[in-house]
Amino acid sequence: MDLSFNYTLLAQIFHFVLLLVLLRLFAYKPLLKVLADRQKYVADNIAAAEQEKAEAQRLKERHDAELKRVQEQTQEIMQKAARSAEEQAQQIIESARLEAGRLKDSALAQIQREKEKAMAELRGEVASLSILIAGKIIGRQLDDAVQHRMVEDFIKEAGELH
Repeated sequence: MDLSFNYTLLAQIFHFVLLLVLLRLFAYKPLLKVLADRQKYVADNIAAAEQEKAEAQRLKERHDAELKRVQEQTQEIMQKAARSAEEQAQQIIESARLEAGRLKDSALAQIQREKEKAMAELRGEVASLSILIAGKIIGRQLDDAVQHRMVEDFIKEAGELH
């Protein structure tokens, strides 16, 4: 074995170490800095995305609550409208019932007036017939047959008036 010193190997080792030092100074630190910056950028984006997700969830919950409130208000308005319509229908029915009662009472009163008028006219006719019969009776002698015939005629005439 030759113990001769190999300068080439020593020069290669020196160059390799020098290359490592230069790479560490000029490439490794900037590369680590770029990787750290990239990691921070990704972490910031993730955090921002989580914040946006939380904000979106909060907005969704608020929107859902608002939608529920609006639906409840709509339901309440519809119920009020239905109650109002029912009340109006009941008022209209009651008004119609009162009007029908008033018209019925008016018609009954009119019928009663017409009846009384007819009765008054009938009384006048009866009185006229009575006077006429009395005149006929005075004008001639009455026997039973004539008297019977006059009463039948009177009843017949009164029946035609009625």
